[in-house]
Amino acid sequence: MLSFTNLLGLVVLTLGGWALWSLQSDSGSRSLNLPSDLENRGPRNIKLYFAKDTEDGLVVEERTVQIAEGEYVLGRVLEELVRGPQMQGAAPLVPAGTPAPTVFLRDSTALVDLPAAYGRLNYGTAGELALIYGITNTLLEFKEVQQVKFLLEGKEVESLGHLSLLDPFKRQKP
Repeated sequence: MLSFTNLLGLVVLTLGGWALWSLQSDSGSRSLNLPSDLENRGPRNIKLYFAKDTEDGLVVEERTVQIAEGEYVLGRVLEELVRGPQMQGAAPLVPAGTPAPTVFLRDSTALVDLPAAYGRLNYGTAGELALIYGITNTLLEFKEVQQVKFLLEGKEVESLGHLSLLDPFKRQKP
């Protein structure tokens, strides 16, 4: 039958099992989800980086866009970037009708998947630099993005012709 020691052991084992079950079932309610800038809906002020029409660098255009419920902010920003500039002195990064890249955020890395059309742009060095850094600087305006990695049709590529795309482009430390 049960001795006092066996009974005490059974009580301790039962209490330990109950405590473990209680902690596991309650742990989901203890996580803290802080709001992200990428989840904000409604009007948003964004900064878009376009090529200068003099072909010697980038120019920043500030624009207000309406973010709809369920719309992915980074994707919308790249759509605005591909749509082209609205200000004087700026040139579009890609020809009209070029599809916008797809963007995913993994940890703090924005993965930009360029459509096949980007591999056929045949830009010179200045045009390619403007394209890559225009996209990169635009995405780095979001605090959630610390670096940007480029893919072409879902695959890593060495370059689009001039600039190495093997390593991610990182936020510069002040």
